[in-house]
Amino acid sequence: MTTSQSHVVPGNEKPAADLLGHPRGLITLAGTELWERFSFYGLQVILAYYLYFSITDGGLGLPMTVALGVTGSYGGAIYIAQMLGSWLADRLVGARYVVLVGATMIMLGHIALAAIPAVPGLITGLVLIVLGTGGLKVNVTAMVGALYSREDTRRDSGYSIYYMGISLGAFLGPVLTGFLQSEVGFHVAFSAAAVGMALGLVQYVSGWRRLPESTRRPAKPLTAQGRRRGLLVAVVSVTAIVLMASTGVINLSNISTVTTGVIVMATLAYFGVILSSRSLSKTERNKVVAYIPVFIGTVVFWLLLLQLFTTFAVYADTRVDLSIGSFDVPAAYVITAEGLFATILAPVIAALWFKLGVRQPSSLVKIAGGLLVLAAAYAVFALAAWAEVPKVSIWIAMFGMLLFGLGEVTVAPVAMSSTTRLAPAAFPSQMMALYFLTMAAGSTLAGTVAQFYDPANEAAFFTITTVGAVAISAALLGLAPLAKRLSGER
Repeated sequence: MTTSQSHVVPGNEKPAADLLGHPRGLITLAGTELWERFSFYGLQVILAYYLYFSITDGGLGLPMTVALGVTGSYGGAIYIAQMLGSWLADRLVGARYVVLVGATMIMLGHIALAAIPAVPGLITGLVLIVLGTGGLKVNVTAMVGALYSREDTRRDSGYSIYYMGISLGAFLGPVLTGFLQSEVGFHVAFSAAAVGMALGLVQYVSGWRRLPESTRRPAKPLTAQGRRRGLLVAVVSVTAIVLMASTGVINLSNISTVTTGVIVMATLAYFGVILSSRSLSKTERNKVVAYIPVFIGTVVFWLLLLQLFTTFAVYADTRVDLSIGSFDVPAAYVITAEGLFATILAPVIAALWFKLGVRQPSSLVKIAGGLLVLAAAYAVFALAAWAEVPKVSIWIAMFGMLLFGLGEVTVAPVAMSSTTRLAPAAFPSQMMALYFLTMAAGSTLAGTVAQFYDPANEAAFFTITTVGAVAISAALLGLAPLAKRLSGER
């Protein structure tokens, strides 16, 4: 563990003063991510309800299976867009500028949802949010990695602190939007998400002088010919998407299948391009190979966790006794509790890794352990289902959310940290895009899997999920020694 009170940021000539043992830029990035997650989860926690609630209740009245598929695919599209954001930062303009534009688009997307009624507002708002988040999230996360050298043992601890911002925003946003949706209506709740992103934008601009100088320029700039090719690919891709959507080739019923196909092709393409690059040394190539089981484990992690917004959105609305004394809790608050628990537990996990230093478990062992915690969460709901009670106590649901929160802060910061640590020098943001493809796959699959959930078969549903999570965790533990050798992890 380093004992220095300052460090040299890659790309800077001068040491950056630390705050509580970490670079000051970490506060800027964590705060920006807090408000982005405030707006993102503030929307996502009520999105499924907006889609399947009846028109008289303020929703769009879509069939529940379609609504869950769309919700999962929206989350998937959010993370597919990271490919564009990472490419822009790596090849065209600096990461800090891509984040600025992305934050502005997100804010405008929430304004569109709040101001434009029905389906036109939904489409306009979601498209802007998808594109904006594609520019913001991948590059904010990559810039956190740029604050530390690859050998700095504070790295995992720094990502855990950064993840505290994510968890806090993920808790506060749904608390406010869930309350506003139940008491006032969906469009007022969407307005609150817009205000949150506006605050994040102000906070980011006011603190970006603390960011590494390297974030002002692309890591591997395109040649003039490359820029022309990139523009051509962008025009052709957008035209194809518009044509397929307007002719019904892509529709609400098959959006999950289409999104899954795109994710699989993008994943294979990214690994293929990075592994075949002549700029990689043997050591860098071994590290990318070591990242493959991390990638798989993280996909499974997000598949399990992001069912909070699909399966458990329906579960909270239909299967949980939401009364506490004379007070009826909004269904969104059950899901929101997971963010609160994650926020509380994140500094505990950060302190644990910080204290252990070089004695801490390898990244893949941490991820496998987090999957076991999530398996325990699903086991709680499986046991409740086998008990065949008419309504599940809210306290049982809260215990399940506690386990979800613990699993999240065990896996997610480590997966992010591993991605930046194992990234080749020529592909920092594009490796981070691979990490966000794990979220894209997990979110889309969460929407697909949720369509098989039904109160009539929930005991089997939760039991099968529990057993599957345990089996995958065991497989990752078996691969951990090999991954540790390939990655050079101490």
